[in-house]
Amino acid sequence: MLPRAPADAVVALRSLGRRYREVLVAPGDEASIDELAARNGSAGRSALDEVLAATRTITFLGRALEQVLLEDDPVLHPAVASQDERDWPSATGTVHERVSELAWEADALADRVERVSAEDWSRRGRVAGHDATSSAAEILWDAVDAAVAHLRAVERTLAEVAPPRR
Repeated sequence: MLPRAPADAVVALRSLGRRYREVLVAPGDEASIDELAARNGSAGRSALDEVLAATRTITFLGRALEQVLLEDDPVLHPAVASQDERDWPSATGTVHERVSELAWEADALADRVERVSAEDWSRRGRVAGHDATSSAAEILWDAVDAAVAHLRAVERTLAEVAPPRR
């Protein structure tokens, strides 16, 4: 399998704000979306919780990426290797606020990624509590993949909690 290009991750990161907005705000629905996005689905999380989780994951993994790029032999937080160890709080605020924050964090990571040299993508960090290492490229793609997975969870949650359309 060919490795995924960091340039593709930049494109994906820059599209996240738009993609989340498209899922969360249908034309004409802006007034009711905050209440709908705050409803918990069967997984016990709201669509807004999923937006916040995506944002926090991008921020967290962006910091881990920075460690790998700047430090020699960095030791990374255990949650870098295990999504099960990433526990984010419930969301507050509005859909607009949370999606704007997500877009800002994703764009900031994309800006950072664009300045990374090709040879730095293979730099690795040891993950605390795990017999594992993660490369800069793996950390970047974990951030992108997690954000997309949270977007799918937003779609599923909204489908569960939204009233049927007539």
